[in-house]
Amino acid sequence: MRRKAFTLVELLVVIGIIALLISILLPALSKVRTQAVKVQCAAQLRQWGAGLTMYASFNRGSFPYNGPAIANWCPNGGKDLSWTSTIVQKFVEDYLTKNKSLAEVRKNNVLFCPDQIYHRDATEKSDPTLVKGLVGYFYLPHRVAKDPANILNYAPLPSNPDGVGWVQKKKFAQEFRMAPIMSDMMQMVVAQNAWNYESSHVGKGNVPSGGNFLFEDGHVKWYDWADVKIGANGGGFECRYNVSLNW
Repeated sequence: MRRKAFTLVELLVVIGIIALLISILLPALSKVRTQAVKVQCAAQLRQWGAGLTMYASFNRGSFPYNGPAIANWCPNGGKDLSWTSTIVQKFVEDYLTKNKSLAEVRKNNVLFCPDQIYHRDATEKSDPTLVKGLVGYFYLPHRVAKDPANILNYAPLPSNPDGVGWVQKKKFAQEFRMAPIMSDMMQMVVAQNAWNYESSHVGKGNVPSGGNFLFEDGHVKWYDWADVKIGANGGGFECRYNVSLNW
C-alpha cells in the first residue's frame, strides 16, 4: 500500500501561504500593540491628574512642591523634567500607589509609560527602592529654572517665550492654566542624535510618533509629532513638550 503524503510542491505552497499570512498580520499586530501602549500611557496620566486634583483640594490649590532640596523636609529636590522631589514621591505614595507593596509598585508602575524601557531599566539598576524620584514622563509644574541642579533651559527659543512661566507654575487655575502639566517623554540625546533611548512611542525614522499630554482639568490629549515643538534643551538633551504658543 502507498501512503498518502504531501508532495514537495504542496508543502512549499503551504509554507508560502503561512508566510503571506504572517506578513499581513504582523503589521496589524504591531499597530494594535502601539495603540495599546498609547492607551495605557494616557490612562496612567489620568491617574496622575486625578491624584494631583485631590492633592490640590487639600493644599490650597497647589501642586506638590518640586523645587530645590530643603534640609529636614525635602532631601531630594526636583530637577529638569523627569526628576521629582521627595515631596512629589510622597504624593505618589499617598495618592497613586497607596497600600501597595514595593514589589507591586515596580510590577505595575504608574511612574513609567510601558515602552519607557530605558528609564525603567536604569531605575531598576540604580534605584530599586524608587527613592531618587526619576519618572518616565515629563512632570512640569514647580520647576525652578535658576536652580543650579537644572541642566535644562526651559525657554531656549524666541518662539517659546512663555516656556519658563508654565513649567514653574505652582498652583492650579492661575496664569498658564491651559498649559499641560505632564506629558509622555520626547527626549533626544544630542550627542547621538537619537530619540530612541529616552523617548516613548518611537516609531518610523526612530523618532517619537507623538505623545499624550495631561492638562489641569484632568483630560489627556494625544498630539502628533508634527504638533510638538521644543520646550527645553541643555546638557546634551533636547526635550519636546510645547504643543502650543497660546497658553
